[in-house]
Amino acid sequence: MEPPVIVNNKGSYDSCPDCAGVIPEASCCVGRSNGMSVAPCEDPCTLLNLPELPMRKLLDLLDFRDILATAKTCRHLNQLISNEHLLARRWFDTLAAQQQNQFKEIARDISKPDLHNWLGQFTMDTTVADKLCSQDPADQTIDDDRNTCEAQKRRCFPPALFYTVGQLMVGCRQIEPVLEKRIINKSEVNNVSFNTHGDHLVIFRSNHTGIIFGFTGDCQWHKQAGFVFNYWVEPEPPFTTVMTSFIAHGRHVLTWDGYCTARIFAYNADHSCTDQFTIVHESRILSADLSCDGRQVVITCDDGSAKIHSLNDDGHWMLSANIEGIEDVEDIEDIAHLANIDYSRAVKACFSPDGSRVLTRSVTPNPHAKIHQRNEEGGWTSATISDPNAKFVRLSPNGNQLLLFGFKESAKILSLNDNQESAILVNDGYTIMHAIASPDGRHVITVSHQDAATRRKTLKIFGRDASGNWTGKTDNIPIFFSTDSDLAPKFSPDGCHVLAIRDFDNLEFLSCDKHGSWVQNSIPLRRRTRKAFFSPNSSHVAVITPGYGPICCIYGYDAATGWIEKKVIPHDQNLPEIEASFSADSRHIVSFCCRDKSFGREYHVKIHGRDGHGDWLPRATITHYGPINSARFNDDGSHLVTASADGTAIILGRHANGKWVNKTTLKHNCPVRTAIFSTDSRRVVTVSGDCTVEIWRLVDSGMGSGQSG
Repeated sequence: MEPPVIVNNKGSYDSCPDCAGVIPEASCCVGRSNGMSVAPCEDPCTLLNLPELPMRKLLDLLDFRDILATAKTCRHLNQLISNEHLLARRWFDTLAAQQQNQFKEIARDISKPDLHNWLGQFTMDTTVADKLCSQDPADQTIDDDRNTCEAQKRRCFPPALFYTVGQLMVGCRQIEPVLEKRIINKSEVNNVSFNTHGDHLVIFRSNHTGIIFGFTGDCQWHKQAGFVFNYWVEPEPPFTTVMTSFIAHGRHVLTWDGYCTARIFAYNADHSCTDQFTIVHESRILSADLSCDGRQVVITCDDGSAKIHSLNDDGHWMLSANIEGIEDVEDIEDIAHLANIDYSRAVKACFSPDGSRVLTRSVTPNPHAKIHQRNEEGGWTSATISDPNAKFVRLSPNGNQLLLFGFKESAKILSLNDNQESAILVNDGYTIMHAIASPDGRHVITVSHQDAATRRKTLKIFGRDASGNWTGKTDNIPIFFSTDSDLAPKFSPDGCHVLAIRDFDNLEFLSCDKHGSWVQNSIPLRRRTRKAFFSPNSSHVAVITPGYGPICCIYGYDAATGWIEKKVIPHDQNLPEIEASFSADSRHIVSFCCRDKSFGREYHVKIHGRDGHGDWLPRATITHYGPINSARFNDDGSHLVTASADGTAIILGRHANGKWVNKTTLKHNCPVRTAIFSTDSRRVVTVSGDCTVEIWRLVDSGMGSGQSG
């Protein structure tokens, strides 16, 4: 059920696109949204005479604001938009693919009682949950005549569910936090993480041990499992970010220690967590990976072995492939710091995003690698990949290509969907040291150098045409290349833009126009940059420039003008460090100063949002009286939680009129180090002091507090 929209009878619209009401009114109006005007007329509107199918197709071409404006014109269009869940679907489309997949997973697995309990935190109207349940065809019998209708319902249910929850939370004027569980640890807590469904919490401690708490059938949080993990898992070059040996996908968790043991845990439908499978190897585990559906695990050891285990239909993990090691590896002196490894045999392995392929490769700079493809019988077939010009082998983000590159004037692309047909990317006179594929696999960035002694590198974009041929799309563009992922060249999420740091004081934007040409846009910065990143919808870039008087600059893209500065957000003069992040729907950004140790002054978190004209305006400022440690949006972008050393975590949220207000304050006896929402936004977890973790359930203040755990 999607909350109905107020039909406007005032002849004007709020400037904020969030003002969806809950009580329909029958009226016509005069209004304007993004150049579209709606006016009453004495004769029947010919638009309303259109059959329903073409009408739906026309409405489907509009953006969110125009759909919202159209829904306010008359009952007929209001009802059609509501029946098609068009507002919910358009909003859902603005979210990143990973976010959409998490929401779909929750919607797929949720039971009707849990749905009622969840929505009951934010509304007393039980018909809201009933109407949503009627949109979920999971438990309904489908005959041939209803296949199309039910398939449409299945696609609409996740957007309708999470759009409704977001609107209900926006409608809460105040939130009452209920403390469900206080967990006091013996060791310092380094990090916490909810699972996708929000019914399990993982706590990572400084002594390399972790514990899993689950929200069980008695509505209490209980410790359900413990494990040992290794923080110092070697990351993928060229980046140096520390990785932890803990991976969670779907309802499964994989963890391994620094030695020979790996364990697979399962989050079960009854909210329990069980140790499903323990794997003990004779040799030290070098790498492990869990497929995105959580049903396959690949583990490699320093003896050169690699094994794939798969979860069968009976719920048991079985060995499905035993992969031979890769031998005859050369140049082992380049990684002499990796102790206790038989370099001639050691390999690492990872799954493709869809879990249908596994890439195994040597840990040394060496071209030897294998691709293993899952066949229809559940087995795995392999093909050896080798190229004397390559040092590194990487899967593209979509898993359909392999990139081979390093120390020669060419890189190779293998298309795994076309019987491994290869293409050569040649950059004469330059040594290709790195390659990055776009999310859709249609373009590749190469980073090259002519003189290995200098840090000055060049960037070049290669593209694939309709015939499958790869050609250079740009010249070699000078850039600064860093192993820091915050400063490395990157594609936008939609693959249409490239961002690179030219020399700390200048940004380099490259954008693909409608003709397939890449247009260069160089922008001077106000000072040296520390971090630059795209918004989830690829339309904006945030650039953080530290120093005294730090600022967060927002740049926006327009096809006619290219990239231009849209907003400068200044912060406190004497706090040099700054952090920022976009909301999941890309409509808001939060920025704050961090890493300060002093007290006795005010610290501010700033929220800015885009209006209907694309301008970024101040929406709210949160004041703390101690250093700010984190500020994070929830997964639908409607609320924000901060964590401060003043002992408070503040939850700020939107109202239906678009204003951001303080909805509640979570008070602690010690400094709050971090605070995060669960994916479904029904809970917040805070870490205070060094050892205390608290789980809070969020309830509309008009609903009553319930019982704490």
